[in-house]
Amino acid sequence: MTEYNPNFKYLIYERKGTNGEALWLTMNNPLMKNALNEPMQLELIEALEHTLNDNSIRCVVLTGSPEGGAFCAGGDISLLNKLNNLDGYDYSYHRGNHIQHLFTYMEKPVIAAVNGYCLAGGLELALCADFIYASEKASFGLMEINLGVLAGWGGMTRLPRKIPVNRAKEMIYTAELIKPDEALRIGLVNKVFAPDELIPAVEKAIAAILSKPPLAVRAAKTVINDGITCDSIQAAQTIERAMNMWLVNTEDFKEGTASFLEKRKPEFKGK
Repeated sequence: MTEYNPNFKYLIYERKGTNGEALWLTMNNPLMKNALNEPMQLELIEALEHTLNDNSIRCVVLTGSPEGGAFCAGGDISLLNKLNNLDGYDYSYHRGNHIQHLFTYMEKPVIAAVNGYCLAGGLELALCADFIYASEKASFGLMEINLGVLAGWGGMTRLPRKIPVNRAKEMIYTAELIKPDEALRIGLVNKVFAPDELIPAVEKAIAAILSKPPLAVRAAKTVINDGITCDSIQAAQTIERAMNMWLVNTEDFKEGTASFLEKRKPEFKGK
């Protein structure tokens, strides 16, 4: 476990687990329902850039502080109102696109634990996660159209790829706010839990992930994320085969096969 203890104001950074393998990032701006003000955005980027290169972190959880009553209510409208065309483009590209890329391509599973309002930029963050677990008190929506603008941190492209396109259009055109049961029905979230069961469910999922060989988990995320961007199934399967050719030369593969044959619990080392 590396020594990195940032003193953030709007983001709670916690390493959990026996060796700190799970990183919990809690958005903490309760007066604004955990909205993404500028300092929180910069703190999030710093935390993710460190996580990208820290192999002792094997799983990331993104959630909102309970005091805020939300996962994240979106962006800071007072900040958005001041942006001109150039600043607005940079805000979408250098902030939003950079954060999306870090979450998506860091080769570590990311779980969004949605415990309240998940709106606008908050939903765009959740869409970057590998999967979403939601509380029964959660609600979801891209509300930007109410302000005369569109979601600019990936919502317009990720939501129609996550749920049926016609349902995404309906949500976006009408700024519809949906409840967890509907989010589950359309495939936006994986599972829904009672409020006091959400965190234990996330911890159970983390434990299952951490019990698997680290390199194989990293490879799985890369193969899936890159494979689904291929128009050709053959191209996607080439990525799959190439990654497997790398994995069969790892110590973890040798340990996995040996432990199976010897009928014992494997001891994976991420090598």
